[in-house]
Amino acid sequence: MKLILQLLAFITLFCIIYIIVINGNETIAIQLFAPHYDAVAQTTVHSTKNLSIAFYTIMVLGAGLFSGLCLFIPFYLTQTEQLYAYKRELEKNSVKTDSSTSQVKVLQAKVQVLEKALKEALDR
Repeated sequence: MKLILQLLAFITLFCIIYIIVINGNETIAIQLFAPHYDAVAQTTVHSTKNLSIAFYTIMVLGAGLFSGLCLFIPFYLTQTEQLYAYKRELEKNSVKTDSSTSQVKVLQAKVQVLEKALKEALDR
């Protein structure tokens, strides 16, 4: 699934690059602000800007990537934090298990020594 999503992302980027290359010389008029009424000239003024379609496409792509990163980073940081907490918990459990195992071995050795001492005392 991860590979398919990556392939789709690369194909989409290549399509966008193709559109940018094909429409490099074309321009588009974009209205940045709402039209306002000029009382002195008694006309409605539209504030438009002529932009290259390639530049506009790159702007939209960059804004989309930036907003996607801004949306994704908090989830990523939360996941990595939870992963590190889980790893620390596993390490604590591992240390507890190791110490329990070593305590059991020590107790088994003591029991063996006591059994041997009891057996020698009974033999006398």
